[in-house]
Amino acid sequence: MNITATQVPHPSIALPQVELDVRCDRHFQSFVSHQYAAYPFRLSRSFRLEAEHPGRLYLYLMNASPGLFAHDALEIRVCLQEQTQLYLTDQAAMKVHSMPLEGTFAQMAHHIHVGAGSHLEYVPEPIILYPDAEFHQRSHVTLDPTAHLFWSEIILPGRLARQEWYDFRLYRNRLQVYDLSDRLLFTDAMVLTGQENPFKHQPLFAALPAIANIIAILPDTDLAQLTTWLSSTDFAPQQSLQAGHSPLPNCNGVLIRAIADRASTLRAYIRMVLNYIRQLTHQSPLPEVPK
Repeated sequence: MNITATQVPHPSIALPQVELDVRCDRHFQSFVSHQYAAYPFRLSRSFRLEAEHPGRLYLYLMNASPGLFAHDALEIRVCLQEQTQLYLTDQAAMKVHSMPLEGTFAQMAHHIHVGAGSHLEYVPEPIILYPDAEFHQRSHVTLDPTAHLFWSEIILPGRLARQEWYDFRLYRNRLQVYDLSDRLLFTDAMVLTGQENPFKHQPLFAALPAIANIIAILPDTDLAQLTTWLSSTDFAPQQSLQAGHSPLPNCNGVLIRAIADRASTLRAYIRMVLNYIRQLTHQSPLPEVPK
């Protein structure tokens, strides 16, 4: 597995990079064979949090900078080799700061490859959009037909504890998933306006401003069990979370959208969904992942 992350805070500063190589040994344990990081990025040491399943790695991608500003650009490259298993997260929310100059924005790109029999669980902390912020995100994922993917994100349209929401300018996100022959399986796109959002004062969005997206691709798995569980399980009081799901085209997967009153509600929901998927695919329960 190779991860490369770059940020451009100023043209005169060399591009920081994070490089990580993870391979699978003959005992089917994933291990780090190479690691390099330059400021402001840092990768944690490897954690094995499952006593009954020590083969899976748990890693944190850390950023020592105060957040994203205008013209910043992040790029994350992940390549999981065959039979590699990784739970990847970060330690803190990503703050997208104000960008008073119209037409400026920050951006992030993901380039992900998941090899045969590999499992990637990508569960980052929320993205917080400050007033006058604009953030563009694009993700390119290539999957082996036998690869498992769990991908989540949480978007907060402001610092909700300060009663601040939808004061940002724009959030734009496009995720494209391909097979190994570079055939596009599906695209998921979101454009979320802030200050000009005509629905931001509607009762539903005012009460449930936090947004989550989840994608689960599970080859050789009975999705009917998952969708039945999603439809019938009470995750939270009706007034604090609403969720819906739909099947993904050209693969055995499901897309889930959720809105909630706060980030912690969505974190708990994502954890419940991932735990059920692990149970459905005969994996160990998700352990407590310290932050």
